[in-house]
Amino acid sequence: MSTKKIFLVAIISFIMIITIVGSVFLLISYKNNIDQNTSIEYFYYDVGEMYSNLKDSNKIVKLKVTIELNNEKMIEKLESRNFSIKHEINAIMMNKTKKDLEGNEGLLTLQGEIANKLSEIFNTESITKIYFEEFIVQ
Repeated sequence: MSTKKIFLVAIISFIMIITIVGSVFLLISYKNNIDQNTSIEYFYYDVGEMYSNLKDSNKIVKLKVTIELNNEKMIEKLESRNFSIKHEINAIMMNKTKKDLEGNEGLLTLQGEIANKLSEIFNTESITKIYFEEFIVQ
């Protein structure tokens, strides 16, 4: 082989090694970044058991609500105003018909409404999700 060919092969090999090492480094760095961003700690506040009437019906809903938060300090605020939380959930429920609550879509919509209303009342973005431990319509 001539010197030019050896030199060309060496340069191409060097560039390929740098590209591979750089790609591996970027992949590891990106994976670590994702792991750091997904390590959010969640806290839970149990509102308790509630009963509510449905709109234009003689049906009653029994529910047990838990609020998921990403800020532990908000639990104290929620505890001190549990009556307000129950009132707002009851107000939302009394404007729902049995048909509004049917299926997974109905429950997801209700969860979103409750989360939005409570976030508005407490002026926070710490409320991440609403869970129903019990949800019975009778």
